[in-house]
Amino acid sequence: MATHFVVKVPRDSSLEVSSVEAPVKVSGVAGNQDVSVVSGDASLEGSRGKLEVAAVSGNVKLAPEALADTEVSTVSGDVKLKLPRGAGANVEYSSVGGHFNGRDVSLGSAKHRYGNGEHDVEVSTVSGALDVQSDEDRK
Repeated sequence: MATHFVVKVPRDSSLEVSSVEAPVKVSGVAGNQDVSVVSGDASLEGSRGKLEVAAVSGNVKLAPEALADTEVSTVSGDVKLKLPRGAGANVEYSSVGGHFNGRDVSLGSAKHRYGNGEHDVEVSTVSGALDVQSDEDRK
């Protein structure tokens, strides 16, 4: 038997959520968010504040409405980041055995600047990939 929660909060709320063996989906919450999942995926859409996400055996999908500083760490999960139109980001990715936009980054790190690089986005994985979708990709 599965349990399903729907929690409604004011749009500008900050949020802290932890989950074990269940996915977390956050939509339309604009404040800072701190999300931790174990054996579950995390999906955050419509954010405007700082994001901190930790996942063990789970994938992370981020689609902010406006980009703010972001930190993501995974043990064995992929990260997909859809940058808002015109967003500036300094993306730093470090991994033991993963890929950044399809390029191997085993035992190392890679950086890429999007737009003016206004916000820091740090992603670290043990064995996960980072895929970033941006305006630059659509030109």
